[in-house]
Amino acid sequence: MKLVELAKKATRILEEAGEKGINNIELSEKLQMPRRRVYDIIAILRAADLVESKREKGGSRISWKSIPSIEPSAPSTNELKLSDKLKDKITKIEEENNDLKEKIKRLQKDISKGAVERTSDKQLFEASGIVVRADKSLKITEVVNSGIEITIKASGKGIVVEPIPE
Repeated sequence: MKLVELAKKATRILEEAGEKGINNIELSEKLQMPRRRVYDIIAILRAADLVESKREKGGSRISWKSIPSIEPSAPSTNELKLSDKLKDKITKIEEENNDLKEKIKRLQKDISKGAVERTSDKQLFEASGIVVRADKSLKITEVVNSGIEITIKASGKGIVVEPIPE
């Protein structure tokens, strides 16, 4: 007989035994199985917190635990407020996500047409000089100085511009 079938029979016998329980020797006799198999079953049921066992003369007394019924309780006002805040945050994140998806679609469309819109954020530095460097493993490939403007090109995207601290 398989351990699963033995466990089902043992569970039924333990439930029928009620609060007083049953001795492990009696249980092995009722199941007509060696005690070592009964110990396997008891160990599993104990780990699942379904049975209790108490040592006594001539073995252990095993009793079935009653499983308390869990009734759902009404959420508190704090839980409701927290739930509403979380819903608002989720909604905001979903809106931002949709906006970003739309921007990505537009950029992909522009790239496929070959008409990438150049955008640049101009910033005035209150400094007498700036440092320009290529980010990470990029290299600056070209520098053109017209006397009024300097054009700097790198081997990829990622140019960092910082004011020189005075």
